[in-house]
Amino acid sequence: MLFLYITALLECTQLGIKNNKLIMKILSICGSPRQGNSETILIELQKLFKSKNIDNEIILLREKNIERCHGCVEFCNHRKVCRLNDDMQEIIDKMVEADAYVFISPNYFQMPTGLFKDFIDRSNIIFHRTDADLKNKKIIVISVGSDPPEDSTVCANNIANNYCRYIGKVVGIKTFQTHSELGGHLDDAFTSGQNPTIKDDLQSLTNLMI
Repeated sequence: MLFLYITALLECTQLGIKNNKLIMKILSICGSPRQGNSETILIELQKLFKSKNIDNEIILLREKNIERCHGCVEFCNHRKVCRLNDDMQEIIDKMVEADAYVFISPNYFQMPTGLFKDFIDRSNIIFHRTDADLKNKKIIVISVGSDPPEDSTVCANNIANNYCRYIGKVVGIKTFQTHSELGGHLDDAFTSGQNPTIKDDLQSLTNLMI
């Protein structure tokens, strides 16, 4: 009996005890075209996830080769695959495997970046995946920017309402104020004083995923 118990325990550990929700897998996707506050926020969130025994991978879209959607919808609908051979297939596989997502993008004219929009358009192929349990995936949406806060709010809501509602359930939306990162303010969201409760806010977002 002891041998069987130890064997079962080892198997559960190797599987991450995912079925019992002791460990979940979160995929964080950053739509910033440069290193800056968006990435810094995801790194801080990753530390918080780790403290909760949650696995978290960060994907920086700027480091990936993702072509713009060619609009060949009939090919996708009939073949159930994308005809473009780039890094998007790997990202889709990771999205299917993940239990939850964090999406973050700078605010560009109350919209996500073009880089993030390309990701959104190309991810359409996920709806053809029979192994994608989309309705149960939790999602957090974050937008950052130096424009008035209401602009970043519109950006985050656009991502949540026009994309995320199709691929899961949004459990948290948050925006943070920054200065321009062109001046080297890579962690400005934490140091400028514009977001005095940012660490508490990130902790609250972490708790929403549990």
